[in-house]
Amino acid sequence: MQQNNKKWYYKFSTEKEVKNADGTSAKQSLNFAILKPNRRLREDGELFYASEISRFAKAGVLPKAAWNTILSNGGGSISDQDRELYGELLTSFRDKTFDIQSLLIKSDGNRTEEDKQLLDKLTTELESIRRQIQSFESSQINIFENTAESKARNRAILWWVTNLFYQESNGDFVKFFDKANLDDNLDRYDEIEESNEDDIIKSSIRRVSYLVTLWFLGRADTEEEFKELDEANSKPEKNTETKETTEVAPKDNA
Repeated sequence: MQQNNKKWYYKFSTEKEVKNADGTSAKQSLNFAILKPNRRLREDGELFYASEISRFAKAGVLPKAAWNTILSNGGGSISDQDRELYGELLTSFRDKTFDIQSLLIKSDGNRTEEDKQLLDKLTTELESIRRQIQSFESSQINIFENTAESKARNRAILWWVTNLFYQESNGDFVKFFDKANLDDNLDRYDEIEESNEDDIIKSSIRRVSYLVTLWFLGRADTEEEFKELDEANSKPEKNTETKETTEVAPKDNA
């Protein structure tokens, strides 16, 4: 399958030592990439995140709306000024999300050029508001880490890892996790983690998980930013993220 029409956030290479038939060792180069998602894949990611919020809420996990009520009634640990700012951010996020959904209802062929420009503008503005909300909630992590949205975020990060992680094969980049759904892909992840081989593959998955987590949290959106974060994480004093830390302890909330 040709991948020439795909765009990439970041590519990196690593070497693996393999045994030849004659017993000698050789270095094998492995190439990996993080896909830059197109609009359709972004929409799929948003739908997955929304469905996970609903699933956790139905299971009894307190949603952010409930915490917002608690905070608006004077509970929690934030000042009146911060509470007001947070409310304004949530209102703005809701309104722009509604405007975007109104445009997305139209098929690509029915969207005017003006619609497309407005959609791009609203998407950019929504991402900025999302980052402000994430920044606020990171300072209130004890309140927001166990909400339905937070747990859905952790699942969404894993969804993005399995959809953005590619490996070069026969000259083309193909999806590393190629199963039909997230749980099947996570089963493969567990098999790799529990095996006694493929340490290079394990470290590459963790490397991508770390970078995709930071991308999801709004800390990387260009090749230069990905490279800077990757190099910082690769320093000897840094520990590469595992799947468990990706799930339970990213710094910000989405």
